[in-house]
Amino acid sequence: MSFFTHLHVASAFSAHYGVTRPEKMVEAARALGFSSLAITDRDGLYGAVKHIGACVALGVAPIIGVDLNIFDDDGSNLGRCVILAHGNNQGAGWKTLCQIVSIAHEKQKLSSAHKKTVGIGRRMLSELLANSSCTLLLGPDSDVGRQVVANNRAEAELMLENWHGLFQQPGSFGIEIVSHLTKPGTAFSTLQARRMLELADQKSIPTVLTNAVRYLEPDDALTADVLDAARHLEALGLFEEQPNAQAWMKPTEKMLALAIEITEDRNRALELFDVTAKLAERCRLEPVSDCGWGKPKTPEQSALGITGNPFEVLWQKAHSEIERYYPRENKKLIQQVQHRLGQELITINKLGFATYFLTVADVAQMIRDMKIRSQARGSGAGSLVNYLLGISGVDPIEHDLLFERFLSTERSSLPDIDIDVESARRHDIYRAIFKRYGSQRVTLLSMQSTYRGRGAMRDSGLALGLAEDEIDEIAKNMWRFSAGSFRGALANKPELAQFAAAVEEDRRMNLLVDMTERLDRLPRYISMHPCGVILGDSTLLNLTPVEPSGAGLPMSQFDKDDMDPMGFLKLDVLGVRMQSTMAYTIQEIARVRGESVDLDKVPRDDTETFKAIRTTNTLGVFQIESPGQRELTGKHQPTQFNDLTIQISLFRPGPMKGNMIAPYLDGRHGFAKPDFIHPDLEPILRESWGVVIFHEHVIRILNVMTGCTLAKADELRRSLENPRANQLVKQFFKKEAAARNYPAAVIEKVWKILEGFSSFGFCKAHGAAFALPTYQSAWLKTHYPTEFMAGLFTHDPGMYPKRLLLSEARRLGVSLLPIDVNCSTNEYRVEKIKRKTIDHQIIRSAESDIGVRMALNEIQGISEAEIERIINEQPFVDVADFYLRAKPSRRTLERLALIGALDQLGYQSGGEGVTRGDILARVRQLNALKKRPTPNQDQPTLDFEIFEQLPTGNLEMSMNQKVQHELEIMNLDFSQHVLDQYRPMLDEMGVINSSELVSMRGKSDVLVAGVRVATQTPPMKSGKRVVFITLDDGTGCSDSTFFNEAQSRCSSILFNTKLLIISGKIRRTGVRGVSLMAENAWDLKELWNQWLVAIENREQAQNFYV
Repeated sequence: MSFFTHLHVASAFSAHYGVTRPEKMVEAARALGFSSLAITDRDGLYGAVKHIGACVALGVAPIIGVDLNIFDDDGSNLGRCVILAHGNNQGAGWKTLCQIVSIAHEKQKLSSAHKKTVGIGRRMLSELLANSSCTLLLGPDSDVGRQVVANNRAEAELMLENWHGLFQQPGSFGIEIVSHLTKPGTAFSTLQARRMLELADQKSIPTVLTNAVRYLEPDDALTADVLDAARHLEALGLFEEQPNAQAWMKPTEKMLALAIEITEDRNRALELFDVTAKLAERCRLEPVSDCGWGKPKTPEQSALGITGNPFEVLWQKAHSEIERYYPRENKKLIQQVQHRLGQELITINKLGFATYFLTVADVAQMIRDMKIRSQARGSGAGSLVNYLLGISGVDPIEHDLLFERFLSTERSSLPDIDIDVESARRHDIYRAIFKRYGSQRVTLLSMQSTYRGRGAMRDSGLALGLAEDEIDEIAKNMWRFSAGSFRGALANKPELAQFAAAVEEDRRMNLLVDMTERLDRLPRYISMHPCGVILGDSTLLNLTPVEPSGAGLPMSQFDKDDMDPMGFLKLDVLGVRMQSTMAYTIQEIARVRGESVDLDKVPRDDTETFKAIRTTNTLGVFQIESPGQRELTGKHQPTQFNDLTIQISLFRPGPMKGNMIAPYLDGRHGFAKPDFIHPDLEPILRESWGVVIFHEHVIRILNVMTGCTLAKADELRRSLENPRANQLVKQFFKKEAAARNYPAAVIEKVWKILEGFSSFGFCKAHGAAFALPTYQSAWLKTHYPTEFMAGLFTHDPGMYPKRLLLSEARRLGVSLLPIDVNCSTNEYRVEKIKRKTIDHQIIRSAESDIGVRMALNEIQGISEAEIERIINEQPFVDVADFYLRAKPSRRTLERLALIGALDQLGYQSGGEGVTRGDILARVRQLNALKKRPTPNQDQPTLDFEIFEQLPTGNLEMSMNQKVQHELEIMNLDFSQHVLDQYRPMLDEMGVINSSELVSMRGKSDVLVAGVRVATQTPPMKSGKRVVFITLDDGTGCSDSTFFNEAQSRCSSILFNTKLLIISGKIRRTGVRGVSLMAENAWDLKELWNQWLVAIENREQAQNFYV
């Protein structure tokens, strides 16, 4: 008897069903002595590539299948069955399996009753299996299995004949025998298994033994229970749960004992084992020949319109662009460019990637032809070929970037080129790529969203039947930690102290923590990757199953980690809102001013732009608007483009933990002498004042000190991250450096830097690619603030709430125009201000005669159809005219009135004395009409009540009321900053405006107040949590840092209270670098209510004595 093979195994990629990741399953199989193992995830091949990869690494033969619903001709569900692909047939089995899964996800092929159920018709399945490339296993969860449980033998026989009649090809059909030792007469019982075996033997149908595995060990059954509850959206006990913990990956001896129990005959049990082993043998995949494992797949030459040698075409294209990109350069630089280009092309040719570069260049050109802004980022910006082909806008010669960081002969994986595009046009680009290359060569990439802290806790709470408000109360204090560290967080996070006490006393709360931790990082659901597009040859859909995405285009069931193993070309077309913002800004400049701006040709040394950046007023500027970046900008004071590259690269978790920022700033500002360690390294580290910041620095240091090639140096750099390989790099570095006569002290010092670098390096090419839109957005904000703010409002690209942009617009002197049904559209538009009109809500400023008109879609609950009607019917003469022609819903009409969007109509028909109260009264009259009259040309109004007669005498709203309505309806405090209503108390308390902090002395005690706009907990070198909170008070932003002691004082309000007052000491960190070392914080609204009571008591006391 040989070792057993499990042929029915659900991994964690069977969402809300399987518990264990494929890699752990394969490790366990190896430990149990299994020579092969199947993965049969529900509804797809989501974990298949990871399973194959783990099998290849550990020497286990992979078997791939799927667990699917099968439907009859009349649409009835025949239950779930397993389909296994046969192997060693040049991919025929894998291809058929991919086709089956893809068809199962095509909703249009299912009856209306099963639109939400993934499955395939039985007759169609039989046609696909006619080539005998897969085996269908009919199990206990099928219609036959259900009839067997019900002891309806005759019905079961008839149903089995229906199946067998359709699947008559040898090896295409079998019966799956499963027993989870449940109660006799129930599903997955030994009695059901025995009856299924007898029925199969009677019909001479092959039978195989499985355990329908869904977790690795019996202890994992509790996790499966939680997943079942999440799948059913009900608490445990309210649906049929798994009866026991038997669905685990049992060893051979236990499966044999189970077979003997089912068959009651050892010989028959061994025969069952033998048939199972034979099917397993037939289904063993050969990854390379069956799945195309590791073989790069790119579009055929014909798809690119190429007839000749792809490399020759690439060579000609790249060389022909030298004159364009370097038109008036000296001979020496041209020779450098030509030499560098030749070296890159040699590498590309050796690796056979010419078609890849031509494909990406073709896509980049297509995007430009669509008039869409784009910019390559990542290590691809270090390629001169990418620059000359128009893929990247960063010159690698000018910025001293290395091609070897991007691609080299030392590694054969496909290079990764990312292209940032306008987010608003991303789906347009996707559709254009599908049209350009054909749907047989293109699919979108998917991603698996996994359980994090809050989501895991919510589903665990649901399983335990906790009340929703109880779950919400716990969730709001779970701030950015993994589900797996929940119990640890109870001990060190003060905001969880109250819940931690409950865990000690309440068994259910303790179980909640345990269940939450069990779900950590398990796949939760599949969705469309935000940027990935897979481009292949015409066989692509034979190698990956697809399903519909949210964009209405097919997406692969494989994620980004599956791309390299499968040899798929992944092109990241990432929708970046800042690109949309800049494109919209340029569009508005052209429309309003008649000026044409080419951002890519703007000089990158503009004095005014860098002056504006150095003020640290960088809200809305790409990459440098976060609290930490603004503080770093104040310390750094950038003066040139490369400074932006360095700053963006420094403000990363690794460099911050590695304490790289302080020595860099000290060297830059002359507080300390740069330490280049050795004269040979000075040319490499001069730009960073002796601090190793970039991957490129490490590569060059290894190259100089060991004499290895740059390509080899990059592979050594990559190996630094691997603890095992790290020692080999250490030996190589020390030996070769010593051979080149470097002193032992220098070698040791450099090695310590290299060794530590593995955790905090950053690619300079990536930093330079990010620096470009950083500079461009800062340039637009500096020179065209009104149009830029319109772009920010429309495309909302930053990390802050939109209401903070209102404050920034006020600070810049940009005129803000309220929503007006006669002027507003679905975008924030720049318009010329007519000062003579009654437009009393314009926020007056020193800015020119243009302003930004707010958009209609800021109104919560307004429909796209309503917005479209308003825009199409503009202009309106009065409120009744708007009511009749725009046809708003009652709720929308009242909301428009409450925020002042109908004010101009009131003034037009009633004069300057009309109040918003009058307009609101008129709106309520119109909303009271049972039916909206239908106007026609001959008789404008069919009901006398529609004639515009505004009620009069109604009170005007107070400013506080206006702001309250604006916040409720738009989440924006447009008329005035929400903090203004608390000014009497804040002034009495001595609260300082944010704009005043920069002029105050360090260590001064201050109070600041505002609306919380950002909360961050970045990783710190100490490992202790530090909380950074940013408040907006209308004059600017204040940034406060809470260390452990301060966190414990105000833990109850630290993460959830919107309006805060914070006390602390001024912390000066540079010319304009200023923040608060927080000592405590309070809920502003609570203090306000206490203050009002105190004021009332004070007045009563004064009246008493009077």
